[in-house]
Amino acid sequence: MERSTRQRSAIRTVIDTAHRPLSPQEILVGAREQVAAVGMATVYRALKSFIDEGSIQVVTLPGENPRYESSGHAHHHHFQCKA
Repeated sequence: MERSTRQRSAIRTVIDTAHRPLSPQEILVGAREQVAAVGMATVYRALKSFIDEGSIQVVTLPGENPRYESSGHAHHHHFQCKA
C-alpha cells in the first residue's frame, strides 16, 4: 500500500473530478494548482499505483497517447472527433 501524500491526493482529486479522460500533462497541471511541488515522475508513479489498485483505468484512442479516468464511472464509450 502506498502512503498518502499531498501530491498523490491532489493527483487523485484531479482525476476524480474530471469529466473526461486526462493526459498525464493535464493531470500534472491540475495537481500543481493544489500542490506546487508535483513533478511528472510523481504523476506517473501515482498513475501506476492507481491502475494497479484498480481505482483508475487507461483510455486508449487510436493515434493518441493514453489518458486516464476514474474507474468509478458507469460503463461508457469513448470516441474521437476527426472534424
